[in-house]
Amino acid sequence: MFEELPFILGFMMFSVIFSYLLFHYIGSQSKIIKSLAIVGIIFHELCHLFMCIITNTPRESVSLFKKVESEYGAPIKYYGYVKVNDTRITFIQSFLISFAPLYISFWVFFFLLNFLINSQVDILIFIFIFYIMVSIVLSAAPSFADLAVIPKTFQNFPEHSLYQIFLLTISVLATWMIVEGYNIQAFHEIVIYLIIATFYFGFKYGFKLIDRIYYSIQMKYRYKTISNKDTFKRFTRSRYKPKKQRAIR
Repeated sequence: MFEELPFILGFMMFSVIFSYLLFHYIGSQSKIIKSLAIVGIIFHELCHLFMCIITNTPRESVSLFKKVESEYGAPIKYYGYVKVNDTRITFIQSFLISFAPLYISFWVFFFLLNFLINSQVDILIFIFIFYIMVSIVLSAAPSFADLAVIPKTFQNFPEHSLYQIFLLTISVLATWMIVEGYNIQAFHEIVIYLIIATFYFGFKYGFKLIDRIYYSIQMKYRYKTISNKDTFKRFTRSRYKPKKQRAIR
């Protein structure tokens, strides 16, 4: 369980080092490097967008690819973004969205690598797949803008963020106990994450149900105590119109 995590971290380091060496020794203005970077940027932003859809995160705007014309002969820069409002998303949402390119790139890269190793393909198909793999490696690591959103969302709703971490922790423990206790062999790690997500939402709505039942009992017997809704409210996040935006790149 979670055996792939060290390899994902290694893949991230490889992505950072590989992209640095490629841009440093070959240059970002090389046509082949430009084309690799463009494909990588589009794939990176598609991963962000996909995770936004999965986590039901509202998007302000999306641009899969943009070119910035530099002045005074400076190199042309390329980038993309999926803009979300950091006051409208939770800590878990920001974490999943920020690291989506890394996780998805990891599995896509090794799926393509396994395909090339174990299949006899035409040379043109081989070159095309290898080209996609290099593009994926260049864009796999999260950007500084991606990482900056995570602490920001935690600071916006610290108690709710801690509550989410608590739910995630007990969900992981419950999954580990079931997987190890019943010796479940998942055909893919994604199954483990789906089990964790099931426990997470089960605990989340289970606690809400208990809260409502407890409150109903209080109202029925007219206990003159502080409403548990007021207590539980600290672990929920307020919803209001955003004031500023931060782009995830």
